[in-house]
Amino acid sequence: MPIIRKFADASAGSVDLRWSFGVSTDRLWHAMIDRQALPLWLGTHVAGSLDVGSTVQIEHAENYICESRIEQVEPASALVMSWKFPEESVSEVSLTLQSSLFGAELALSHSKLSVGVSNYLAGWETHLMYLEAVLLGAPRSMDQFWDVYQEVFEN
Repeated sequence: MPIIRKFADASAGSVDLRWSFGVSTDRLWHAMIDRQALPLWLGTHVAGSLDVGSTVQIEHAENYICESRIEQVEPASALVMSWKFPEESVSEVSLTLQSSLFGAELALSHSKLSVGVSNYLAGWETHLMYLEAVLLGAPRSMDQFWDVYQEVFEN
């Protein structure tokens, strides 16, 4: 597993992950935002665009939609957005890409979490495992997502 670092701080309401992918930052960026790839690792794009100030809706499960306001977009470099599920307060997700010796590194930071910090850590780790599988050309079945999540959460 190409995870470099994972850290959760419940008192600060934050999760940080750093992941190494054996692809270029351009290819990683494309897989992260492509509407065909999104359902294979994160969820289904329902509405919105990646323009600063726009609101994007991603359906993670049937009728379970996360709404995000886009705060910053730097193609193949950075994406910062709010993160809001219906039963949660607004939090913030920052994804930063940079080239490394072995390809690209993704630094993911999820802050201002009011609940579920350990759940988010396991969730993001699982999502990044799925993103990696997409990049390797062998997408995992989303039907098994929660089983994989449970394994990650317990370890």
